[in-house]
Amino acid sequence: MKPIAILLALALALFASARPIDNIFEANVRSNLEARQSSKLLVGVGSADITGPIGELTLFGYADLSNLANGIHLRVRARVFIFAASDNPSRRVVYISTDTGIVSVRTKKLAIQNLSSRLSAADASLYTVENVLVSATHTHSGPGGYQDDFLYQVTNWGRTPGAREAIADGLADAIAQAHADLSEGRVTLTKGALTNGSINRSKLSYLNNPAAERAQYTADVDQDMTLLAITTTDGSRLRGVVNWFPVHGTSMNVSNHRVSGDNKGYASYRYELEQKLKGNPTFVAAFGQSNAADVSPNTEGAHCTDTGAECDGGKDSCGGNISLCLARGPEYDIGGDTRSTEVIGERQFLRAKTLVESPIAPKSLNSATIKVDYRHAWIEYPKIVLEGPNNTKICNPAMGYAFSAGTTDNPATGISYQGDNDPNGANKPLWNFVRNLLTTPTQQLVDCHQPKQILLATGEMGVPYDWQPHTLPVQLFVVTSKFAIIGFPAEISTMSGRRLRASVLNQLIADKVVDADAELVVAGLSNTYSSYVTTFEEYQVQRYEGGATTYGPNTLKAHQQIFTKLAKSFVSGLPAASAAFPLVSAPKENNDINLLSPVVLDTTPSGKKFGDVFTQPAASYKSGETASAVFACAHPRNGGSGIPDNGALTWPGGAKSTFMTVEQSDGKGGWTTVLDDALWDTRYLWIRVGSSESKCLLEWKINGSYPVSSGTFRFKIFGINKWIFGTSKFTGVSNSFTVTA
Repeated sequence: MKPIAILLALALALFASARPIDNIFEANVRSNLEARQSSKLLVGVGSADITGPIGELTLFGYADLSNLANGIHLRVRARVFIFAASDNPSRRVVYISTDTGIVSVRTKKLAIQNLSSRLSAADASLYTVENVLVSATHTHSGPGGYQDDFLYQVTNWGRTPGAREAIADGLADAIAQAHADLSEGRVTLTKGALTNGSINRSKLSYLNNPAAERAQYTADVDQDMTLLAITTTDGSRLRGVVNWFPVHGTSMNVSNHRVSGDNKGYASYRYELEQKLKGNPTFVAAFGQSNAADVSPNTEGAHCTDTGAECDGGKDSCGGNISLCLARGPEYDIGGDTRSTEVIGERQFLRAKTLVESPIAPKSLNSATIKVDYRHAWIEYPKIVLEGPNNTKICNPAMGYAFSAGTTDNPATGISYQGDNDPNGANKPLWNFVRNLLTTPTQQLVDCHQPKQILLATGEMGVPYDWQPHTLPVQLFVVTSKFAIIGFPAEISTMSGRRLRASVLNQLIADKVVDADAELVVAGLSNTYSSYVTTFEEYQVQRYEGGATTYGPNTLKAHQQIFTKLAKSFVSGLPAASAAFPLVSAPKENNDINLLSPVVLDTTPSGKKFGDVFTQPAASYKSGETASAVFACAHPRNGGSGIPDNGALTWPGGAKSTFMTVEQSDGKGGWTTVLDDALWDTRYLWIRVGSSESKCLLEWKINGSYPVSSGTFRFKIFGINKWIFGTSKFTGVSNSFTVTA
């Protein structure tokens, strides 16, 4: 989090009983082949737009107030996969991948509530907080304002009206689609390496792990993509693909001002578009997140922008000016962060496609023991005591100085640097004074988090409400005897994820819940957000990830203890509340603040009305060129189009609203919509002019990813303007222009 965000936080704060569960599972997984064949694996897929409000609203991820969502490049979506066994279909699980920075508990609950308006009461009751897992891809270019805890709300000025609602509505729509799609399917599990899609951005931390442990792996990041391919029972149609590959959603950098799903959103877009053009429009492709806390897509590495020297964000990087230490992605010099996003996304897409078409050591989930089950619990993490002779306690939340330094994907300035664990550093007197104006950390908190130097004592700050969560949801799915998913409530580092996987999978195998050759994935950033998790050894280095490890040096060990007990509960039942497993009820919801300035009035220059054109497109363009037009428009926070006039439920890109379209002439005076703002080839950007006027730039890279034939086209804009007595919808069209191959 940048210094300006810390100062904003200061200003805002000053202002403001054990029993067995489903033991039938154990018997079923030990059943014979005849029993295995008696049940069928049911699968349902769905997808929907979840793009929230835009317009002078901070994108969530970089915590930079200048990183505003003022346009759309690629709308963000939720992608849903339901799994159930035919002999017990009500005991189902729902995995959802969302193009968001993090996941909000309150948004997930609202989405489940919204199902009552989309499904019958009986069907809606099948979906609960316990069997629905929502995992963020961690794009840093998604709209914010939906977060639950105050630390994560700071740069959005609290809660943004409509932000949670937009995501929840899309989640409910996608779940309802998947529910309707639920049917017998063929599911194949495979995995393969993607070696050029990521790097470790905190190598010094990784190298602090034991050498013998590091020697077990060929790389300092997990390069395997684990994938499920879902087809019809006869294999004739590909219904969906979901995979897990760890890499940050930071290909688009902090200078970006348009909503984007980043590299994973682009990968999904590419795969879904390819299938749509082949006549398979209901296909869903999710590129899920995993143990990516220390994993960057900026594979060219970090260099000083002034000298080109390699750097790592440490104290001496770039002559002590860590703001110059930036990592870039592939082909950045050719097309900036947009091109880097395309390249990293394309590599994920192509690897997934290859694994579907030529799977490596494939495993059929249909041939496994067909049982689908789940476990979920709320755990108060600061009350955890580690089992063992030392009775080690987990810490209350706190964020370190190194957290304020940012990463090489987006360095911060003014407070600290990566690796800052010096209690006597020159930066400490001033910033400790600022910290203490908020809350002076207790000595117990300071001792517990050593060697972290505490910048924000978040666990001891309750104004205006909790700054970070104390209670976390933990979740574990089993999808046949071959596959399991951990719903992990934080960002977890490469080695931490490996240790957690081993702990949980070993328990599941020992209890015969899954087979010895089963795969388990860690779905990172699931169900809520509690910042980072590093190994004990990585924590000692106190780079960004260690500084942001919320519950102290033993956070990973606490997670291993909790999730192993959760795995054990498939055969022994959920344990009673204890110091080793502090089971509690769901946390109470905050009464969110909202300090966001509202839109008051929209106006146009003299002689212009909303929808008029300032700058017309050229008369003609060739394939590969970019057409553009500039319109008189209104603040986008007022809204866009609504549903199409032709009676369709969504626009061509799959959203219920759009700010722009590209229309093609039929040669008879009629126009047909061919693209909207949900496609990668189109770009919409709002620009404030003075106090109440607006301009909107509409762009279209012709035949960039979506093919069109030669012909005559025009831009159309949609919006809502606010005036003294209410709001009014408007549209406008540009002059026509020709496109030739």
